[in-house]
Amino acid sequence: MAQLAAIHIWHYWVWSAFGIGFLLWGAYLLLTGPYRRIFGPVAGDAPTGLQQFYMTLGMLCYFFAFASPLDHLSDDYLFSAHMVQHMVEVSVMVPLLLKALPNWLWSWSFQWQPFKRAFAFMVNPFVSLITFFLVFDNFHWPPVYELALVNEPFHVFEHLMFFFAASFLWWPILSTHPDFPRLKPGIRLLYIFFAFDTMTPPTILILWWNSPLYLHYTQAPVRLFGLSVMSDQKLGSVIMAVFGFVSNIIPALAAFSQVDMTKFDD
Repeated sequence: MAQLAAIHIWHYWVWSAFGIGFLLWGAYLLLTGPYRRIFGPVAGDAPTGLQQFYMTLGMLCYFFAFASPLDHLSDDYLFSAHMVQHMVEVSVMVPLLLKALPNWLWSWSFQWQPFKRAFAFMVNPFVSLITFFLVFDNFHWPPVYELALVNEPFHVFEHLMFFFAASFLWWPILSTHPDFPRLKPGIRLLYIFFAFDTMTPPTILILWWNSPLYLHYTQAPVRLFGLSVMSDQKLGSVIMAVFGFVSNIIPALAAFSQVDMTKFDD
């Protein structure tokens, strides 16, 4: 029964998500490429090959997370699959898409001063950490999480909040824009440490909780891949920890390599 259900699940593709994704991807290619002059004198060169590569990887992550059968699997069957979806979004897709955008596009948006002031507030390292902590942790609170599973508009809102909160979280690590540059290497290392910590409370809570936190998954039609409710729940917390660690250790190593160690010499 479980094997047949697993085969059946791979027939679920979210064609609306594919449509939205290709629409946004096409807009990126056109508006930063042949039609970029509509942005006026601030428009610079078309995205580099590397930026387009980041965009391709970011969109592939989007399709995997939201258009593939993973979406159906995560909504109705496995908590661990939902954690893969969440972590691909905030830890892989968002930083790739940020790196795909040319700086002149940000410069164009910053011409509107209210947006620039709001943006400056949100990418303040303290604000970005607190924002992501509040968004990510509270959306994993069981009543809120369960609501997202049964209310599709709220579910979409949840993922939009993840996207924006993660964008502000990653900006102080990745930005190359002169108006709001990334943090200096030493401070960036400290920031990355706290960024990883923002994911720690729900990870630890879910790992050590001895009963099902999310009752929705206890009502799944079948248990896939031989996972019990508790095994699935604990696996989900491990997935959160691994994705969080790997996605943070890579920029941490890059920042560490840029620290001027001669300042610590006698």
